[in-house]
Amino acid sequence: MLENAWHQGTGLHWQGAQSSLRVLPVVPSGDNADATAVWMACAHLQQQGYPVVVLDGTEQESDAAPGLQDMLQPRQGYAFSALAADLHNPLSVATLPAARGMVQLQHKASITGERPLDLLYRYVRNHALVVLWAPAPLLSGMLQGCTHTPIQLVPAQSRNVLSSYRALKHMFIGCGLMPRLVAMRPAGYGLDTVLKSLSQCAMHHLHTEPLSEQFDPLQPRQLQRWALQCLEHSETVYAPQEAATAGSSALSSSPAVWSH
Repeated sequence: MLENAWHQGTGLHWQGAQSSLRVLPVVPSGDNADATAVWMACAHLQQQGYPVVVLDGTEQESDAAPGLQDMLQPRQGYAFSALAADLHNPLSVATLPAARGMVQLQHKASITGERPLDLLYRYVRNHALVVLWAPAPLLSGMLQGCTHTPIQLVPAQSRNVLSSYRALKHMFIGCGLMPRLVAMRPAGYGLDTVLKSLSQCAMHHLHTEPLSEQFDPLQPRQLQRWALQCLEHSETVYAPQEAATAGSSALSSSPAVWSH
């Protein structure tokens, strides 16, 4: 499970923060090992100079653990300010509870006609990558208007095939994007049966074959390659003044606390 931490940062700013940021939506599998692997991937990106912030939609904001909701509320001291990023300790990945904040962003987007991610930009613009870690029903609403596929982590236990398929279907129906299935398994494990079953279910019932990937996160090179692929294939969100004219994605570097 993700740990919650409110990090004020040191004011170190990403050079490309005023241009664009990347957003990586992830549907958790529920397996602790997968959460650990994603944390390791985020830490690797930070070591490469790309600050990451994780918005945890599996956790609700509270007085003891403020998060995205507090940044959205005018009465809060954090309101309308951008979360600072810090690369002094790359192994500390910024993480905020975000379940209520995500709901509020979706509600506001339905009123203004904007994308939820465009509304999110101002608060996390100092980071290179924003990981939206949330269950499918909450995440699908955040991805309205997006074109890049989210990631769905595949659980190891076969008893979870049905719930995983429901999550996949919810994403596909809810935002029109078929998730990329990722199974994190030991080297030499062979083709994962849960991954195969999920892919077959999508083909049979939804008539769409999801992209699938399987790798060993304990192999540093494989994990590092996957981390960079996540950065490359994530959704690009531009600064409001540039969004209308942006015709191409520009990947920049930048600074950010998910303490594991």
